[in-house]
Amino acid sequence: MKIDLTKGAYLQIGGELGRYNSIPIDVLVKLANDLQNLLFTIAEHDISSDEAIDVNNFKIELTGFYGGCAIPKFSYSQREENQSGHLWVKHRKIVNEKFEKLLEISNSGQYSQLKVIYPEPSKRNPIVENLYDFVNDFGNAPASFIDYDETKKKKKITQIYRINKFRPAAKVDLLADIKKKQEQPSEINEGFATVKITRRKGKEIHRIIDCYSKENISLEYAPEVIVSEIRVYHLNYPLRCLFAKEENYYVIQSEMLGIIGTGSTRQAAEESFSEEFDYIFQKYNSLEDSELTNNVRIVKSFLNHCVNHFEK
Repeated sequence: MKIDLTKGAYLQIGGELGRYNSIPIDVLVKLANDLQNLLFTIAEHDISSDEAIDVNNFKIELTGFYGGCAIPKFSYSQREENQSGHLWVKHRKIVNEKFEKLLEISNSGQYSQLKVIYPEPSKRNPIVENLYDFVNDFGNAPASFIDYDETKKKKKITQIYRINKFRPAAKVDLLADIKKKQEQPSEINEGFATVKITRRKGKEIHRIIDCYSKENISLEYAPEVIVSEIRVYHLNYPLRCLFAKEENYYVIQSEMLGIIGTGSTRQAAEESFSEEFDYIFQKYNSLEDSELTNNVRIVKSFLNHCVNHFEK
């Protein structure tokens, strides 16, 4: 791995754009935003949907700026609130590796290779759009990701990946129309319903109050006991969360705690949510309040108020 956003990636910008060892603010803001959006898009399409993903884990920051043309350094955020969940290290590595693969393609200028690594148009289209925006931010100015050792007095700059222009014609060739599957008529429509049951003269009478489509469920999930792989948490009261089915996967979300569990089945989503709950409870309570942001301190306080006790 030649590029590591955990340690920091150096981007050298030459030509007129970087000749004064500086970058115009509007250009810096745009290329940083486009780079950020590209990483978010990679995370969305290259990490398994069965695993809980917090997009904040892939936020980057400008962590350095050096001379020798203009050399901004971008790194994954080291802020505590942008390192949530127990899989964030693994997920960052996945995104970093796929980002480097895209840089290899840019270095060769063979953008048609995107069809090979993203054969499905539903994944390829957003990657193409975001990569196109980023690599073309530099106009006619030469730009490269470089090896740069900032600890040495005499700086040595070695080019790793050159950023080549992404031609509009190549972009058009890569983009594909995504045709939605036409829904087939069905005589049976499955769903969920809230039913009121009353008894009259010994007979039960069922009356439907509300109906929920099976294709788009949005109900409540309120556990009083949370069972993770390591610990069992007994709560003082039910933890009310949103439970939803979105296309082919299930989502359980506590907006207050910032926890999301996902899975291809309800059980997998519950297990994912439980592991996230266990991780943030242990993580936040291992840190002093002075080490946490105001928002995280509030979440920590709520967690401790919510949990009666836990056992291994």
